[in-house]
This record gives sequence, C-alpha cells and structure tokens, in this order.
Amino acid sequence: MLLVTNFISCTSNDSIDQTITEADLLGLWEVSELYTENGTTGIYFNGQSISGAYSAIGSDFDMTALFEENPNNFYTSGNFTFNGTISFLNEQFTTQQVVDAIPSFISPASWSLQDNTITLSNADETILSSIVYFNNDTLRLKSAINENILDQLDAAQVQQLNSVLNLSIDSLTVNTDVYITLTK
Repeated sequence: MLLVTNFISCTSNDSIDQTITEADLLGLWEVSELYTENGTTGIYFNGQSISGAYSAIGSDFDMTALFEENPNNFYTSGNFTFNGTISFLNEQFTTQQVVDAIPSFISPASWSLQDNTITLSNADETILSSIVYFNNDTLRLKSAINENILDQLDAAQVQQLNSVLNLSIDSLTVNTDVYITLTK
C-alpha cells in the first residue's frame, strides 16, 4: 500500500484492449509503484462501528518480482517502505513500515493467467489481480483488498486509536483497490 517516483494515476475505468499471454509475464520485473484508491476503513468496538478513509503509498523501492514457468511460481525479493493513512473523526493516523514481500502473506505463490487476470495462490490465500495496463516493459495490476489490519499496527498506534475512541477496538478493516506497477 504505497508510492513511486513516476506516479501514474489510474482510475477504476482502466482496461486494456489486448490479451496478455503467460509468456508476456515471464521473467524478472522491478516493483516501481504501489498505491491505493477508493480506500475506506471500518473501526469496530463493542458492537458499534465508525467509518473512515484509507490511503497508502509506497516509497524507497528496492524490490523485484519474478514470474517463473513449469511450474508457474511467483516470488518477490527486496523491500520498500509502506506508508498508510487512516482518517476518521477528524483524526489522522499514519503507519510506516518496511515491507519485504508483496503481498507478504502470499509470496512465494503459484500463479495462473486467465482473461487478463492473474491468480496468485498458496496454501493459505488466493489473490486475483486484474491487468489494467501492459506494454512490453510495464505491467500494472489492480487488486481489491478487504482485510482486518489491526494486528499490523504497533502498540503505540493501537493505543492512540483506543484513546481517541475512549474504547478498546475489536477490529480495523480496510477495503481498497491496490495498484502495483512492475517494470522490466
């Protein structure tokens, strides 16, 4: 959930006119950009909820992604800085962390391609990523994320959230579109 030096904006109307093949994906790619759009949060406590906004951007990219064939394996290596912002009740909370896998819960993974959608899977999780832009040296993927991120915050951030609400938070969900750009 993150930033890039050559920031290129995408909208939810992104689509491509060509059919991408598995051969188009093979090889080593540089991760050059990661950001979110249309992000919302839900903070749940004592059976109640508060909605807010969520955004994230990456920076300091030093990461590669590798698509291999026979078998179709996907790996990432390196790292980047993830900068996330949660806004609610006129308060803003930020988190910054170094990320060493995209996504951290699925790499390494197997991959498949169908109808310009890449499916990444391991024993625990499956993620669908739509290809929203492609040329020979740039691949932009869009994934919808809906997950509880409370356990990804450090103790000080959780305490800050709890003090604003004057309650203990049960969960903090994020629902957003994540864009990742890979370049050769």
